[in-house]
Amino acid sequence: MAITATVSSIGPKAINPKDPVLVLFDTTATEDLQQIAIIQTFTSPVEHLTLEKGSTISIDDQAYTVAFAGALVAANLTSIGHATLYFTEVPAKPMENGIYLTPTALPSVHEGSIISYQP
Repeated sequence: MAITATVSSIGPKAINPKDPVLVLFDTTATEDLQQIAIIQTFTSPVEHLTLEKGSTISIDDQAYTVAFAGALVAANLTSIGHATLYFTEVPAKPMENGIYLTPTALPSVHEGSIISYQP
């Protein structure tokens, strides 16, 4: 079953076309984090969300396949709505809070975008 969230705000430093990374938090993020993050509001409380290689994440009509999901992703997503989306190849030492996605093109995202997590 897919879990969905709506982008409620985008910090002024959240998107850099030269850095293919998006940092996500829920509405509990501090003001400092909100400057560099995309804030997502889940449609219902997230009690369990396990992403693994082969899972999908869609942002509006842009679909991505999980190439790697770090060990901290599930706990961070369910507690503070946090994950870091990397639109790059999986490095030799990937970040444990990271979700590495293919294709590696940075998506178009705006307030009101729908993020769908399909385990």
